[in-house]
Amino acid sequence: MSNTMIDSLNVSDEDRQKIREMKEEANRVANENWDDPVWRREMAADLTEEIYRGFQHENLLSLYANVENLGFTDRSFVKEVRGLRAFWVSRGGYIEASDMRADVMEIPRDTIGFHVYEFEDKLRTSFAETQQTLVRLAGQRMDAEINLRVFSLFQAAVPSSSDYYDQGAGLSLNNLNAALRRVRDESNEGNVTIIGRATMTDQIVDQLVSNNSYPAFLPESNEEMLRRGVLGVYRGARVVTLQNYDDDTRRPFFPANELWVVGRDASKFAFFGGLLNKEYVEDDNWYWHYLARRDFGGVVHRPERLHRIVDTSQEAYTNKAS
Repeated sequence: MSNTMIDSLNVSDEDRQKIREMKEEANRVANENWDDPVWRREMAADLTEEIYRGFQHENLLSLYANVENLGFTDRSFVKEVRGLRAFWVSRGGYIEASDMRADVMEIPRDTIGFHVYEFEDKLRTSFAETQQTLVRLAGQRMDAEINLRVFSLFQAAVPSSSDYYDQGAGLSLNNLNAALRRVRDESNEGNVTIIGRATMTDQIVDQLVSNNSYPAFLPESNEEMLRRGVLGVYRGARVVTLQNYDDDTRRPFFPANELWVVGRDASKFAFFGGLLNKEYVEDDNWYWHYLARRDFGGVVHRPERLHRIVDTSQEAYTNKAS
């Protein structure tokens, strides 16, 4: 039994005719097999795999945080061991014992998921288009909701009263440089990322160009990194433009006037298991339902490895045109 899937990431002009033929074949197969529950289950499994792959392409979390991918029944912990000391002694002298202790915190887990439904007649005749739209939007929406959870944690860890919070009219490179030095010094890894919307990250490049110091910025040349929003490297830190920061009504949840300097070891996040799915057709109606979910959790355990910069000269939230 063939489940024809369309790769929504590959739509070049040269392949347009081939994609059109694949869509027609997918619609034909769906129409012929729609009443077969075994086919629908296999189709839903293929759809889930495609959505998961799309999410992996979209998600930036591993670029600026420690991330674990675990089994569904596994548990994730943040563990820091302290107390071990080294001593200078005379040759043959007694070395004092030191007491090691471990601070352990378990990462709590929640579930993120979505539930969509569609009229069966539409799926019988235009399955490929519906599948393609669902793959694209599901990956983006899951990524956006995870971004919302992550940056809500960051904002809670670094409120306006924090020593790691700066604000002023316009982006100051001096303040950014000071934040980079401080976060890199606090971090054990030294892996630091600058992240924000284009309204803030573009200011870095603008100021470097106007100050004739553009050589301090190394533009990214990797096509995959560019597609994910990585502009390049400034003073050893990746500059990342956040992509998915809108809710389903195109209302931004991430402020347009915030820039974050993030040490990768400031936080830890975990995915538990893969993307689980379920599909069914209503017994008393003509609607098909598709659900998917995945467990996710995270903590910010080292807020001193974060820095929040706010540009007071621009609005934090402005709705996009519909």
